[in-house]
Order: sequence, then structure tokens, then C-alpha cells
Amino acid sequence: MNRSALTFTSLAFTSLAFTFLAVLGPATAAPRAVAAPAAAVPATGATATAATAAAATAATTTCGPSVQMINRRNTVCVTVDRESVRVYGTSAQLFAGSRGGSFIYDVSASVVGGASLGRETGSVYLGTGTGYVNGPSAVAPCGSTVRASFSLTDFGTPPPTSVVEVPVTC
Repeated sequence: MNRSALTFTSLAFTSLAFTFLAVLGPATAAPRAVAAPAAAVPATGATATAATAAAATAATTTCGPSVQMINRRNTVCVTVDRESVRVYGTSAQLFAGSRGGSFIYDVSASVVGGASLGRETGSVYLGTGTGYVNGPSAVAPCGSTVRASFSLTDFGTPPPTSVVEVPVTC
């Protein structure tokens, strides 16, 4: 796109924006107040305790040990945000230059000593590089421990499984 086309496009957009604001009226054109992020405001007293508690419950991702399957390294990961839990698997190609392939995946999670949080299974094509396989998302009780697992099989080979246990802190 040449410079005159860019100028015309930006002028046309500006003109449309002013026309839109004129139709809506001056009340919508006024700028809105935006609160400063909590991190930008120094915390003291009870506010400091609340800010520290909020920081302690921020989302964290924990990944289990990697397991090797022929040309792939597979790992299960769990993201915990208060009582919300999301499980997924990653599969990284080990040897450059080889092709991708189709695999059967199994991603599951459960509360240790409790109920299942879900299971995702199916077929997936993983190309070169690193691929991600979505697993279950669920709510787990505060104070519990979630056990998650991820495996791939290439249609017959018994799969090695990556397993991790993660505490749910609220």
C-alpha cells in the first residue's frame, strides 16, 4: 500500500469516527475514568494484607516430568487459579527434520481421594515443533490435591504417561 492510500484510509476512518460520535451525541464522546491497577497503588495496613492474599492466589502453572515417546517429549501441565483447574498436555518433537504424525491422546484429572474432574481423549495430528492438547477444565475443592495425567500413543505402542499432583490453594 502506498503512502497516499494510507493517508486516504486514515482520513476515511477519522471521518467515520467523528460521524459515529456525532450520531451518538456528546455524552458518549466524553472520556471515561480508569482506575489505576492495584499494583500501582501502595498498600498499607489491611489493604496490604488483602493485596498479599490476592497475590498468593494468582494463577500458577505446574508441569509434571517429561516422558519420552519415540520422537516426542510429552508433559502434563495444570493451571490452578483459586479453585479453577485447567489441564493440558504438551508434546515436543525431539529430532528436527522428521515428520509429524497422528496420535491418540488421553488427558485426565481427578481430586486425590475424590471425584474425577474430567477426561479428554481422541485423535490429534501433531506436526513439527511443540503441540498442545487441551484437557479438562473444572472446579476443585480448596485445599485438595489434583492429580493430572497426559499420554499419547501412536496406534498400538503402550504410552508412557506424564503425571503431576498439584495442590489447590484458595
